[in-house]
Amino acid sequence: MQPEYQVTRAFLNGQLTESLPENTLARCGKQIERLWQSDQKKLFNKKGKTLLHLAAEEGTVKIITFLLNSLKGHEKTLKSLLEATATDYHKETALHLAAEGGYLDVVQWLVEHGADVNVKSNDGRTVLHSAARWGNLDVVQWLVEHGADVNVKSNYGRTVLHSAARGNLDVVQCLVEHGADVNVKSDYGETVLHSTARWGKWDVVQWLVEHGADVNVKNNDSQTVLHSAARWDKWDVVQWLVEHGADVNVKSNYGRTVLHSAARGNLDVVQCLVEHGADVNVKSDYGETVLHSAARGNLDVVQCLVEHGADVNVKSDYGETVLHSAARGNLDVVQWLVEHGADVNVKNNDGETVLHSAAQEDKWDVVQWLVEHGADVNVKSNYGRTVLHSAARGNLDVVQCLVEHGADVNVKSDYGETVLHSTARWGKWDVVQWLVEHGADVNVKNNDSQTVLHSAARGNLDVVQWLVEHGADVNVKSDYSETVLHSAARWGNLDVVQWLVEHGADVNAKSNDGETVLHSAACGNLDVVQWLVEHGADVNVKSNDGRTVLHSAARWGNLDVVQWLVEHGADVNVKSNNGQTVLHSAAQEDKWDVVQWLVEHGADVNVKSDDGETVLHSAARGNLDVVQWLVEHGADVNVKSDDGETVLHSAAYWGNLDVVQWLVEHGADVNVNVTDIDGKTPLNLAEERRHEKITEYLKKDSRIRMAS
Repeated sequence: MQPEYQVTRAFLNGQLTESLPENTLARCGKQIERLWQSDQKKLFNKKGKTLLHLAAEEGTVKIITFLLNSLKGHEKTLKSLLEATATDYHKETALHLAAEGGYLDVVQWLVEHGADVNVKSNDGRTVLHSAARWGNLDVVQWLVEHGADVNVKSNYGRTVLHSAARGNLDVVQCLVEHGADVNVKSDYGETVLHSTARWGKWDVVQWLVEHGADVNVKNNDSQTVLHSAARWDKWDVVQWLVEHGADVNVKSNYGRTVLHSAARGNLDVVQCLVEHGADVNVKSDYGETVLHSAARGNLDVVQCLVEHGADVNVKSDYGETVLHSAARGNLDVVQWLVEHGADVNVKNNDGETVLHSAAQEDKWDVVQWLVEHGADVNVKSNYGRTVLHSAARGNLDVVQCLVEHGADVNVKSDYGETVLHSTARWGKWDVVQWLVEHGADVNVKNNDSQTVLHSAARGNLDVVQWLVEHGADVNVKSDYSETVLHSAARWGNLDVVQWLVEHGADVNAKSNDGETVLHSAACGNLDVVQWLVEHGADVNVKSNDGRTVLHSAARWGNLDVVQWLVEHGADVNVKSNNGQTVLHSAAQEDKWDVVQWLVEHGADVNVKSDDGETVLHSAARGNLDVVQWLVEHGADVNVKSDDGETVLHSAAYWGNLDVVQWLVEHGADVNVNVTDIDGKTPLNLAEERRHEKITEYLKKDSRIRMAS
């Protein structure tokens, strides 16, 4: 192997030292040039970085000089290396890496040899962003003095000052002195002060406010700087802000105060806010108090709030008490609240108790303590769901605890679902096994006659296999005659589909409405569709109403399935029993990409159903893009159905103002003489359906006014 190749490879592998054989140096440039011209990928290592990236990252000018000397006479390659971005996610240049590392001499060398000081990474960050973020003052100063833009924004609207705000005050001062705007906002509406407060940089916060930053400025969610500081437990920043005019009771878009933000965290922050007038009983737009927020976390904060007047039995708009919130988190808080009068059997608006909440979140210690202190294990919610139903999606320990305390394993919800249905749906194999071993019935059916196996078929193959091995029937049908295979196909679980077929499930089984397994699969996964067809499923089979698998795929907007079916013999102009084509189905459900593809592959835009409705009638119910595209491709805006309804009638009836306006602007007839079979105009339909904006728009038309 040639020595110069060894050196080049060593560079890429990050193994190159400063001690280089003098007799190989001159030949390395040729090797790099040859690699770059033959295949540029060869000059990127496994992490997506070039020789120059690695050298800049190490920050050693001697290695950089080696590259320069190696590439004498190869200026084009050097220029390409300077401009090359790494192939990793960030796509940074060598200059970005040098700036991040604070290697001023490397930064200077790269710029002097042609690197762009304003070059951007994948997310729009410049070299100055990188230097500022890491607090490299000397690099920042040099870049600014050499043309770097201090107010440039990244893809998310964050300026260099936003990056600097998390760190060094000297960098912030330097940027502001060179024209950076202290009140500039990101795309999320966050100022530099928001960022600084979040990072807890008290000295930077103070300096920014003294230089014009607004302490009460809000971001897009109406959260102030104080919200940011409080949420991230920056006590010293919170204290300074409230002492300098920040509003402690200001609310965000969702009605959450600063105290709501602070409540899950630091006691010192909460105390500071309360001492400065924060309302402990204020509610958010959803009726949640600060105590609801605090109950999920810190007992000290809960105690502090209650000592300052917070109500332990207050309910949110959903009827949830503070104890419901606490049950999802901390046992200490639950115990303290109950000891101070909270009711363990209180229900929310859905009829769920605190025990439901704890079980749903897998809080075994909370569940155990609650049942030992009087919580009812068989209580039902408004929908007949017990605590065991809530626990079934999660931890076996919680399920065992509830059953050991008397929970009924075969209890049904109002929909007839047992705990085993719920567990199987979530794919909890260990819980399924334990429940069956403790008396749960594997063949029990819900109100729709769906078995546990129907539920399991949505997801986990292990559960399906175990249930079948313990007596579950693979060909059992629901009240609608849907098999387990229908369920597996609808949810796109190929491994379950394959296993069921291999164990006797019928690929051509039909439901009561005549839909096959392939109809079910068409709403989801192409792999399942392909596998079923390869194993005998008929692509042109029809349901009882004459809808094909292609109708189903188009309705659900699965373009890849539509394309594959057509390529394998499905007819794009096939009609259902009422004369609706596949294009009708796609247009009715606003599946624009499917509509476009079907028309480009032979579907007729002016075809009519048996009642005379065109595809445009169907599209007018929903998406303007579909309507526009169909008209641009020959659909008639004034065509009538057999009932005399125009497309404008459909749009007016369904309340789509943008479609109504576009149709009128493109020739749709609004004349009062254009009536349907019942003598009604589009205006009449809009009035009957109380679509006020459409009514107002249509009345403005001169022909309507003249007739009235």
